[in-house]
Amino acid sequence: MRRAYFIFYVTLLLAHCAAGQSGNYFLSHYAPTDENIDYLSFDIVQTDRGVIYFANKGGVVEFDGRNWDVIESPGAIYSLAVANGNDLYYGGLSGFGKLALSDEGATVLQPLSSNVNARNIFKCKALNDRVYFLNEGHLYGFNIKTQSIDLTIDARTEHSFTGMYELDDALYVTDADSELLKLDNGKLVPAPLSFLVGDELLFINRLANSSHYLIGTSSNRLFSYTSAQVREIKGEDAGYLQDNVVVAGRWVNEKLIAIGTLSGGVIFINPETGTTEQIINYYTGLPDNEVFALMTDLNQGVWVGHDYGFTRIAPYLPFKTFNHYQGLSGNLLTAYSDKDQVYVGTSVGLFKLNKEEIYAEETYYVTHLRKTTREEEKAEQKKSRRGLFGFLKRNRDKEEDQGDEKSKQGKGVKKVVEKRTRKVLEALDYAYKKVEGIEGKVTQLMSVDGKLLAAGVGGIFEIKGMKSTPVLSTPVRTIFYSPTLKQLLVSTYNDRVRTLRNNSERWEETFLLDTLRAYVGNIFEDPIQNIWLCGRADVVKVELVDGKISTISSVPFESTVLDETVGFTQGTEVFVAASGAFHRYDAITHKFVKYDLLPGPRKYFTSMGTFWYNDGHKWGTINVNLQNKLNLQWLGLFPDIRTLTMADNGTGLWLITSDNELYKFTKTDFNEVAKNYPLFLKQVRGPGNKLLRSGPINVDQQESSLTFEFIQPEYTNALAIEYQYMIEGISKSWSDWSTTNNVVNFPFLNSGHYKLRIKSRDLFGKESELASVDFRVVPPYWKQTWFYGLEFVFFAVLVFLSLKLSAANRKYRHISQLLSILTVLMLIQLVQNTAESFISVQTTPVTDFFIQVFIALLILPLESKMRRFMTEASEGRYDLKRLKEVKL
Repeated sequence: MRRAYFIFYVTLLLAHCAAGQSGNYFLSHYAPTDENIDYLSFDIVQTDRGVIYFANKGGVVEFDGRNWDVIESPGAIYSLAVANGNDLYYGGLSGFGKLALSDEGATVLQPLSSNVNARNIFKCKALNDRVYFLNEGHLYGFNIKTQSIDLTIDARTEHSFTGMYELDDALYVTDADSELLKLDNGKLVPAPLSFLVGDELLFINRLANSSHYLIGTSSNRLFSYTSAQVREIKGEDAGYLQDNVVVAGRWVNEKLIAIGTLSGGVIFINPETGTTEQIINYYTGLPDNEVFALMTDLNQGVWVGHDYGFTRIAPYLPFKTFNHYQGLSGNLLTAYSDKDQVYVGTSVGLFKLNKEEIYAEETYYVTHLRKTTREEEKAEQKKSRRGLFGFLKRNRDKEEDQGDEKSKQGKGVKKVVEKRTRKVLEALDYAYKKVEGIEGKVTQLMSVDGKLLAAGVGGIFEIKGMKSTPVLSTPVRTIFYSPTLKQLLVSTYNDRVRTLRNNSERWEETFLLDTLRAYVGNIFEDPIQNIWLCGRADVVKVELVDGKISTISSVPFESTVLDETVGFTQGTEVFVAASGAFHRYDAITHKFVKYDLLPGPRKYFTSMGTFWYNDGHKWGTINVNLQNKLNLQWLGLFPDIRTLTMADNGTGLWLITSDNELYKFTKTDFNEVAKNYPLFLKQVRGPGNKLLRSGPINVDQQESSLTFEFIQPEYTNALAIEYQYMIEGISKSWSDWSTTNNVVNFPFLNSGHYKLRIKSRDLFGKESELASVDFRVVPPYWKQTWFYGLEFVFFAVLVFLSLKLSAANRKYRHISQLLSILTVLMLIQLVQNTAESFISVQTTPVTDFFIQVFIALLILPLESKMRRFMTEASEGRYDLKRLKEVKL
């Protein structure tokens, strides 16, 4: 029986290990540097807008994919709940409340428990029209519609509350006696769940948009619950859960659950079969094995709070990591896979991913007979004389007879129990082992005629399993296999080009290009059987006729190029990329000329006969079939790719990033970003980064420095979202797409009405546009219509008084004329400013000048008549009585 169990266990390990070679789940790590953010978080939730909140020692921590913000509280926050999709409620040391906006537009914690003086709220849950808050002594119900506490239930004496859960749209609480109570018509009544059999609830998690529940108990048991139908999940690694202690559990989807443990990281289990899909712990990339909090976001990513920050695990992203297996060392340079073989070239050699047996020592005992020594016989005789039954006189004769008989049978023989140890197969895992015979960099791995070749500074080696056979001992810069010549072209560090042919069991040199001396960093062949050797200042063209070399010529660049050159073909055209630009071969002039019809590559390289480039927005290749086959938009998650190579005969890709991470990319039908989070305006800041009030945005022109910050949450890589904007009233065209355009800054704005429009674009080109944000820049009071009207009235009164004075005494005539001119000017300014207030389109200074001239021409007759009338009146030609009768 023991042997059968052992065989069964090893079979499970083998199956588990086979799945393990597919790589580990994609992880994104977050470690905010804000000193106010403590990594000890008790709860994690997400709103419908996609923003994630953490219940933290320092308060509520908000994360939108780019920015970390702390909404500070007087004490630790222990629990969070989301109501109506985006309303966030909290419970903590100082009581409970919700997130709200202050008059200045800042997010603050608004207390709701001041009247009940509740403290140490360790659990809160939103259900129907209420949010429930729990501490050891009380259960509070907060009515969302009336915004008031309408339920308070005290715990029974000496039976404090210990937990709160939701099951089938009903609220349950547990007390210190492990009794399960259900809230029914405002009262708590006993409602035990029969399948628990006295076990204590640890967590209940509901699958999104479903009535399917995941239930965990303190004895590490797991249940799947649907409409009162219960099924225990019998995991194949139940021992792992038992040893590492379950602390949390969450649905990922109907076929996957995530279980957080105290000391073993997160284990992913298929709830239907109990199969362990993967264990994410320290050895597979998780910074720490102790899980503080667990949450599944709206895109089926699992968030883990731990001692080193936060980690997002993406089980369905089409990238799997391969650099966390043990044994790999050095900087990663290249990778190759075929069937069940995986090789990785690094700066210190070549490594192969192998199945590794892990043994443990088992202690067991063996019983056998051996001869006794003379000392042991004497000791036994003394023991028998003072035996246990010595005082039983009436049985003395009988015992002596039995002793004599026993001594005759076992005389000189002793039974001995020996302690021994043996190695027992405990697990099967994958680990990297170094291939023998290769030291130093391995920069290329290539399969030629079914033989795997590794090239680098140590030369070229043919690889078979864990052994290598030298092919060429000279340090190699690059290798290329020519289908036309059926030979291997090798560029060496001493600027020679060697040619090799494979003759069944060995490689022999053919010396086709032995006279060529040139630096060659890249080699490729065009469709018409010309071989191109790319150098730094020029490119060497090798023309072939009937599989033989015809001519060799140097092809210069039209303009000087002092950089590594990389070439490729597109149709019958030959291109070379260098210094961030493309150059096309002109057969007439026999030169490479600059070509502007392709986007300028910011990063580029060739691999496995394919040219890869990044134009600043996304990765692409000139191989259209490959582009469509693998849905390469996903590569936009990694703007810092160093190397791309084919995987598994073109069905996938190996990519190495600047962070020395190795990923295997395979096509998937699962679109993780299918549910795009909405684009929204996060905040508006005025001068001195002062937050502006919510509602209509009106700012004074003297303080018109404005900053608008928009966000569309994205947690795999925030830089995968690009933004563009347009300001109606300033420009009529959209800005360029950029990852930084989510922040729109205006150092200064002229007075007027403006509309700010913003768009976002994800990896796959899907655009989202937000409703325009209207705002108004108000001119200072001395430029506003009411102020000009007040000036006009003021000067008109002065004119009236001056007319009286001039009529009484002619020496005031000049003062009256001056006041008349000022009044006319104020009238012109008043009319002009009033007219401009009806013009909503922002104009240029030149346009403003012509508008002012046009308005002046319109009111010129009135201005001329008024000026003439006031002049004549000031000179005494009109009396005051007539002045009053004049109608302008």
